[in-house]
Amino acid sequence: MLDVQRSILDRIVPDFSLDKLPPDRLGDEDLWQRAEGAIIDLVETMDASGNLPKSIDQDQLIKETLNEALGLGPLEDLLADEDITEIIVDRRDRILISRRGAVAGANRAFSSDETFRRVVERLVAPSGHTIDEENPFVDIKLRDGSRLAAAVPPVAVRGACLTLRKPNATNYSLADLITRKAMSPNISDFLQTCVGARQNILVCGAPSSGKTAVLSALAGAAPVGERIVSVEEVAELSLDRDDWIGLEARPGDGNGLATVDMEQLLRGALRMRPDRLVVADVRGSEALELISAMASSNDGALASVAGDSPAASLARLTAMARMGSPGTPVEALRELIGHAVDVIVHVARYADDIFRIAQVAEVTGATERGFEIREVFSFRGSIADGGFTASGVVPEFYTGLEARGIAADTSIFQN
Repeated sequence: MLDVQRSILDRIVPDFSLDKLPPDRLGDEDLWQRAEGAIIDLVETMDASGNLPKSIDQDQLIKETLNEALGLGPLEDLLADEDITEIIVDRRDRILISRRGAVAGANRAFSSDETFRRVVERLVAPSGHTIDEENPFVDIKLRDGSRLAAAVPPVAVRGACLTLRKPNATNYSLADLITRKAMSPNISDFLQTCVGARQNILVCGAPSSGKTAVLSALAGAAPVGERIVSVEEVAELSLDRDDWIGLEARPGDGNGLATVDMEQLLRGALRMRPDRLVVADVRGSEALELISAMASSNDGALASVAGDSPAASLARLTAMARMGSPGTPVEALRELIGHAVDVIVHVARYADDIFRIAQVAEVTGATERGFEIREVFSFRGSIADGGFTASGVVPEFYTGLEARGIAADTSIFQN
């Protein structure tokens, strides 16, 4: 059917000058009606002449061809499916989808590289950005809140590709994460205590490991009435509360629209006097601004960073902080981070496509070569017996909680 689609599009595209039509014209109802009529005529002609294989569903052929001509091709149905959270197109004939955390083939394809390239351009155009040989890569937020990362030649050496992540419509709570088997009740109780005691918490993990879901749940556990200010490069957090201000970075367009980067945004957020600062996906020199705030008066901060272990995430945070102050000795930055970060939550996605809390650790300081980290909880990989175990270590900050009027149940640290 893809071959037939391609032959029809070879006629339709020049006849309607679709490759020259502005993207905002593609939604015209009259255009869709005329294009559909032309496609139906071509399909009927091919059928009458015996050039249309009998195995092809004509209604499906007309629909798919029309979607490629004026819409988003096979992505139309995938975007409309609410169960699909992410769409990955490695090449025009390899489309993957993530449904409820599991990645699988979509059994869909574009009819040609040219058609897929046009669809990528249509996705990008409404945002005001362009994707072409001069600007071959974009990482943007679409109008519906989806996050799109796309590349075209020459940087995409095997042809256009994209990853589209739909906006997070779920507001996870700590209780939800227990239900999803992402953590145990004891870990939830501990994290709730950490939030209430205004400990600075760092969430780490690989891309798509569930960091954002855990960060959202932690922010949602903040006491009602606290004013939360979040900072993100591309907004993905979802918090179901009124006392929340969400800030999103903005790239410049080279035509007078100024860049607002994460570092600038973080400085602005701190001036807003947040009760609770939330910074998602720290990945640059803004790390220095963040740890400086966490180490001074901004307690109770929540942040996420890429890293496959607590130690690795702290090492990466150190390297990024040094980008903001190249002349500062690494030892001084480690000491600052050792004082700033109290608790680390490592999130990982397992073979059954469920993300879980792989480890919870307390940071007690820094050394000349690294950090002093004590494991508090971990996941040992056995669902039959619950999987989550306590190390028996009672975090140091628990000793002062009773005096502050905060309930502190130390029995959760015993298996």
